[in-house]
Amino acid sequence: MIQSIVQFFKNLFSFFSQQQQKIDEQPASSINEKRISYSAQLIPALKNDHQELVALYSKISDLLHTQHYVEIEHILSSLKIEFNRHIMQENVSFYCYLEQQFADDANHMETIRSYRKEMNGISHAFVKFIKKWQSDAVTAENAQVFREEYDAIGAVLAQRINSEEDHLYPLYHPS
Repeated sequence: MIQSIVQFFKNLFSFFSQQQQKIDEQPASSINEKRISYSAQLIPALKNDHQELVALYSKISDLLHTQHYVEIEHILSSLKIEFNRHIMQENVSFYCYLEQQFADDANHMETIRSYRKEMNGISHAFVKFIKKWQSDAVTAENAQVFREEYDAIGAVLAQRINSEEDHLYPLYHPS
């Protein structure tokens, strides 16, 4: 039994070594073909995402105001899904493109990495907030606590959206 496990790991190691060797042997032109391409539709799509996220966020405020607490959990779920999709799109298509475009520009790279790091922190706090309130349903008894946390996270997100759209998104342009 031990011999078969050892053989399995040897085969696995050999496979990954061969794959890495293939990557290392690829000509530079092949590697350049794998670069992230500019998309004229990306920024409008990301801004549209922002509008949809704000609309979902506002819906929660309306439900809170009208004391329809049960419905908040469903909107939180939708908000989490849309937020995660948006963050993934930004990370893969937007930030990666900017990082390859400004690889030789230390000032822009510092700005981009700073925004990315800040967004990772905001994203973590936002998902933590949603998970908390999905497991601890909003009720009349805890609605005030929810409102305070909701308002705090909303202020951070609103500031971030404005900052991205005003300062970061204009860096995205064709090479």
